Amino acid sequence: MMKAIDFINKLRADEVLTESEVNGIKYIHLKTPCQIEIPQVITDRLRKEYEPNIEKGGIFLAKPKKIDDRTLLEIVDVYFIANVSDKPETSYLPTPIELGKRIEAALSDSPDKLLPIRFHTHPTHSDNIADEIFNYIFQSDTSEQDKIVSYQPIAVGDVNLLMPRSIVLCNGTIANRLFIGFYNGLIAPLEFNTHKKNETEIAINDFLKMAGEWVNEGNNKWWLIGGGIMLALLIIKKNKLSIPLIFLLVSMIPMFINDNTSKTKYFAQLTKGTALIEFP
Repeated sequence: MMKAIDFINKLRADEVLTESEVNGIKYIHLKTPCQIEIPQVITDRLRKEYEPNIEKGGIFLAKPKKIDDRTLLEIVDVYFIANVSDKPETSYLPTPIELGKRIEAALSDSPDKLLPIRFHTHPTHSDNIADEIFNYIFQSDTSEQDKIVSYQPIAVGDVNLLMPRSIVLCNGTIANRLFIGFYNGLIAPLEFNTHKKNETEIAINDFLKMAGEWVNEGNNKWWLIGGGIMLALLIIKKNKLSIPLIFLLVSMIPMFINDNTSKTKYFAQLTKGTALIEFP
């Protein structure tokens, strides 16, 4: 049976993995460009297992392969590992023994040999549905602790294997929207907000371009002017209600980034189906 270090060396030879040095420490990590595929059977299970009141976590098991110059990882299974944190509402601490066994089994015992990717969830529960929407938006990013521990490698023989880590969450008790993001691993940002801001600007620009083209067709500009007047009157007459509503709608834009895109960078938001996440 192939040992874990032999498996890692083979992936290095196949150029699935490569080596980099950060702050004097050498890491073995995924080679880019890379794509992670999470099939619907896994996304459905993540949505089903999500608990909005506490943090949960475990490991994804990824089958690696190389096609042309691209590294491809298919998530073939997911294991949840018990949270032994004293404050499960705000932190995730896996059972060390079980975590170690799962990682060792993935690298050594499985017939195909799999790469482990650690993940954890962020809670979004509130008794108010509107608050759950905001919790979903604000919790879909890494904490300072997430960033720090993401540099903790998996020791395989005498090498440091640094895989990306993942955050998973749903929109509260409704749980019909799923966010899956991957960070660090030396192939992804440490946080998602910067990328989400860029994607939001792109989405707004695309909308404005489409709206501009629509306005230039026929008499559509008069519909736009009429709609603008009606909105202005609404704000003047019902400003206590309309201004918070507009603020809510603008704030919700990040929820719909890449939702209808087949391939996304670093994270995906979806209500169903398979997630394909790119790392350029």
